[in-house]
Amino acid sequence: PLARRDRRAGDAMRRAAGSAPALHRAADGAARALSPAFRAGVAVLIVVPRTRRTGLEALVAGVAAGMSARVLRDAIGRRRPGRRADGGFPSRHGAAAAAIARAVHRRNPPLGVVMAVAACAGLAGRVATAQHEPADIAAGAALGLAVERAAAAARRGR
Repeated sequence: PLARRDRRAGDAMRRAAGSAPALHRAADGAARALSPAFRAGVAVLIVVPRTRRTGLEALVAGVAAGMSARVLRDAIGRRRPGRRADGGFPSRHGAAAAAIARAVHRRNPPLGVVMAVAACAGLAGRVATAQHEPADIAAGAALGLAVERAAAAARRGR
């Protein structure tokens, strides 16, 4: 029953986005921009000396979360809503974006909030463009937050 509700919620988002061409273009743009924007943001944080530590912590959290999601996704093998054959649960983009936004928020709360909002837009776009179902995104984000928390605890424990 939960899987059916998840698919129906994703289908409803896709129908809503499809009913307005401008909304669909915006969702597609947000989905496409998510990964490169977060990569660029982390790179800028690393290059700027006063934010280097924040950037490095975000990089570690994002990579660890994305890799964890990939391992789980490949093991679970839940079908995506679109044409892609690879699994989508949990979302690697969701995991990495949540981990990065949370790592940044630890040191720079205003920037972390901006990144979280950007992540929400991009991840919603991934549902609206049939790359994921809502549960894929939610599970990925939860995984990303857990991985970032573990990384932060490991740093404190050194």
